[in-house]
Amino acid sequence: MAEVLVRMYDVGFGDCFLVEFPRDDGTAFRVLVDCGSHSSGHPRKGWRISEVVARIVKDLQGAPIDIVVASHRHQDHVSGFGDPGWQDVTVGEVWMPWTENPDDPDATRIRNRQSSLALNLTNAFASAEFTARWTATEQPVALQAMVTNSLTNEVAMRTLHHGFAGRPRRRFLSTASTSRIRPADCPGLTVHLLGPSREPSVIRDMDPPSGQSYLRFQTPAAAPTPDEPRYSQTFSESQQPFSSSFVVPGMTLGGTGADRRIQEAAAGIMRDTDLATAVSLDKAVNGTSLMLMFEFGSAYLLFPGDAQWGTWNAVLTDRATRELVSRTTFYKVGHHGSHNATPKQFLEDVLEPDHKMWGCAASVRPISFWPEIPRAPLMKSLAGHSSRVVRSDKPGRGRKGVGVPKGGGVVLLHVPS
Repeated sequence: MAEVLVRMYDVGFGDCFLVEFPRDDGTAFRVLVDCGSHSSGHPRKGWRISEVVARIVKDLQGAPIDIVVASHRHQDHVSGFGDPGWQDVTVGEVWMPWTENPDDPDATRIRNRQSSLALNLTNAFASAEFTARWTATEQPVALQAMVTNSLTNEVAMRTLHHGFAGRPRRRFLSTASTSRIRPADCPGLTVHLLGPSREPSVIRDMDPPSGQSYLRFQTPAAAPTPDEPRYSQTFSESQQPFSSSFVVPGMTLGGTGADRRIQEAAAGIMRDTDLATAVSLDKAVNGTSLMLMFEFGSAYLLFPGDAQWGTWNAVLTDRATRELVSRTTFYKVGHHGSHNATPKQFLEDVLEPDHKMWGCAASVRPISFWPEIPRAPLMKSLAGHSSRVVRSDKPGRGRKGVGVPKGGGVVLLHVPS
């Protein structure tokens, strides 16, 4: 039986997957999905992203990568592309979300707003006035880490837009431009594009408020501008409220004004505050994620990036795409096992009770200020749908179809096709 080979590299808190689809001539069609690590979640002290890039180059054995997928520009998904080792790797195509298209005015507006928000919030968090509000143990480090994750990652994005050997074709994808791609060099492979959308009802969280409020830590707050909407709690629609993942230890809801603002931001109550804007920014960038289903024979490999409710809701309410994801045999767990990237509806309603996925893979490393990532109830629910739920930091051994090469750092998953 032919198998699809999935390599999950241990990048800590980040994503990096190399997928190989077999061809009739004995060669492989290779797709790299993301290469990044959050600076707060490296696998071990002294680790550098160059280690995983060197490992990928070694695993390629001189072969090209047919498609590089950058699901979205968060640090934990693209920072590895800033490594100079990529300049000698031949790539056929680079896929990015439509929001990365430099010739699209709507994309440029969204991208600029996201980037300026990240930079200004970073400056605000570093200000003496902001720091003075919190003790050393009570600073909202989780929200600061979210903002750091959303910075421009300029070097990495330059590689994705202009780098690699082989002069790759760049494609900026949305569900409005195409619904499926059949690569000519890999007969039998169909890639279904499930997100992102360009529909305002779907992407409303992709374009965050303009963020005038961040200035209150440096200058008096300016009044909201007409184009600065107030955001409601979007995940209430999916009946998945924000968990305590972002709650700062030692603080309780119902405290004084400043304390309550932290807790409300943590709970996803999107008010016009600096910290709520940080949460909005994180969700906005996640909303740009490419969500892809790779169909190859009887294998259906779902790679949702960090897509959140807007994209998932569009997928689950459309009859054709809902039926498509119900066939999932391999699931790359969204957003490192966070509560807000795998809807309960997908696991409890869309996947039939007798449908068992071949496997699930979560690329993750626990971080103290995100204690519920990966979320235990989610991982337990996934285990009810598959006997192979593998984590990059705890890969396990002896599972049929799952291997851990000598030296570690990568998990091999042999998905039957």
